[in-house]
Amino acid sequence: MFVNESTDIMGLCQWGLDLLGIAWRMNRRNSLSVARRDAVAALDRHVGPKS
Repeated sequence: MFVNESTDIMGLCQWGLDLLGIAWRMNRRNSLSVARRDAVAALDRHVGPKS
């Protein structure tokens, strides 16, 4: 889950996830979710697991 009020920052996050081929979706106007098992695993490889 990534939450940010800035549409510019949210756009950068979406752009980066798209470049990495990580599936994401918008839950609300300011909240982005990465929830599919393979997408979470790919994000963990690039960023590290959520602690």
